[in-house]
Amino acid sequence: MVFCSQQTVYCKLMAECMFALVTLVLAFLSWSSHASNKAFKETNGIVVVEAESFASQHKDTLRRWFIIDNDSQALPYADSDLPHVGNASANAYIEILPDTRTNHFEPIVRQENFSNVPGQVAILSYPVYFETPGTYIVWARAYSSGSEDNGVHFGINNTWPVSAQRLQLCNGKHKWTWSSAQRVKHNHCGTPKTVTLEVKNAGVHNIMVSMREDGFELDKFILTTDKNYVPEDKAENETLSDKPELTVKDSLLGINEYSRIFYATSDFHLSDKSEIPLYSVPEQQALAIDTSNVNHHNSFAWAQVKVDKRDVGNRKITLVTLGQKNMISRFKVLLNDQEIAIITTEKSSQDMQELYFEIGKVKLQKGDVLSVASMAVVDSKQANETSPKVGGLWRALVLSRAR
Repeated sequence: MVFCSQQTVYCKLMAECMFALVTLVLAFLSWSSHASNKAFKETNGIVVVEAESFASQHKDTLRRWFIIDNDSQALPYADSDLPHVGNASANAYIEILPDTRTNHFEPIVRQENFSNVPGQVAILSYPVYFETPGTYIVWARAYSSGSEDNGVHFGINNTWPVSAQRLQLCNGKHKWTWSSAQRVKHNHCGTPKTVTLEVKNAGVHNIMVSMREDGFELDKFILTTDKNYVPEDKAENETLSDKPELTVKDSLLGINEYSRIFYATSDFHLSDKSEIPLYSVPEQQALAIDTSNVNHHNSFAWAQVKVDKRDVGNRKITLVTLGQKNMISRFKVLLNDQEIAIITTEKSSQDMQELYFEIGKVKLQKGDVLSVASMAVVDSKQANETSPKVGGLWRALVLSRAR
């Protein structure tokens, strides 16, 4: 707050700056922060959109659409009526302000408080995915309390077809009312179901709204191919795209960067050097040794993979193994039969816990062979019925670019 002991030029300037700042803050809270990230879609020939769910707003330097809801603060712009949140769908709607022409006695300023040409003032965008091309009737749920706040334009994909201009609301004053009538020269109130948009092909289309008269209040709009459809009260809920849960990563959780993953079960094959067989454990996405056979204890099982031309260069290598509560495992990693790492995993506090061993930097060339040898370390005391039936589990060999 600015306190002045006298009406100085300085104090007047400070007061004006403070008012401008408050105005900007209110504008930001009432508009910018409400941009919607909803994804709309057409379902069985119908699209239902809450007006406040616009994705963006343009050409709004003279007039701007504001979201009005139960949390809205009073805006410092001309307006001739009180908010009408009470019976609004989803308890919110939009109004274009300032409203400086509420009746015929107030001056008309074209392209400011009135625009018979669509797409000139305050354009809203609503991207919608359509599966069904065709002609869509436009229904708008609006609130009119005067003679100069009952018209709006619709468009599609940055075009403003004549068929979608001048949607007019005449009947149902002082309450939320549905209209699909187009104002024409010989009939200012228009005929129902005459405002239409043509969707020429399936895909995402941008449905647009722009000002015809300031003070217009829009709650909801519907696009439908059904010529017999007439919305009632608040009508249907918004038609939103389904967003199923994405697949959650359930393995290699500690790998956050890589250039190539060689999966044990799908990329490696058994080496001729292998002293014992390996077998796949699909539920663990791992290769393992069958320790129920005592001949498999303390022997290496070998698997190998050949380096592709896409993997040449300096790479860091990480071996991903699986820890076991009652089993010690030993691993070797080799490049062209040369050992580059020997790793022993002690008994783990958690069964099948991923363990990561970064081996370091190597230079790979096309045709190089990477090998992993695994062993289940079993002593005579452990070789009983209670010991694990598998050991030496490993899941992948991971390459990442060395910096």
